[in-house]
Order: sequence, then structure tokens, then C-alpha cells
Amino acid sequence: MANRDLLEMFKTVAARVDKREFPNVTKQSVITELGIDSLSMMQIVGEMESELGIMIPDEDLVELVTVGDLCAKVEKRL
Repeated sequence: MANRDLLEMFKTVAARVDKREFPNVTKQSVITELGIDSLSMMQIVGEMESELGIMIPDEDLVELVTVGDLCAKVEKRL
């Protein structure tokens, strides 16, 4: 799956979890600056893992700063 598709998937899942749109999110967007808290982030990652049939180790999640970081971790697991 292309990184661009993962970005779109992130926006869709984040909108579903956080109940608001994220139209201006880029790979450079800092997750905390988007107003996404750690619980919502865990839900977003969990949904992406389920939809893609992958598992991202918890220790990898603490390294996530930007949306691009998450996309790269997901890409590596596909």
C-alpha cells in the first residue's frame, strides 16, 4: 500500500475515532498538535492494524511523533 493511501486511511480512521475531520493532515503533521490524545491514538492504530491485518509492537508506538512516522511503521509491517 502506498504511503499516500496510508495517509488517507489515517485521516478516515482518525475522523471516525475522534468524530471530526482532518482535511489538512500531511505526513509532517505532529500527532499531538492535531489534538489527538494517546487513547484516541491507540484506537486509531488498533483500527488500522485490524483493517490491514498487521500488528505494530507497543514499543514502536512510543516513537511516533508525526503521521508520517505512523505511516512508515505500518508500511514496514505490510
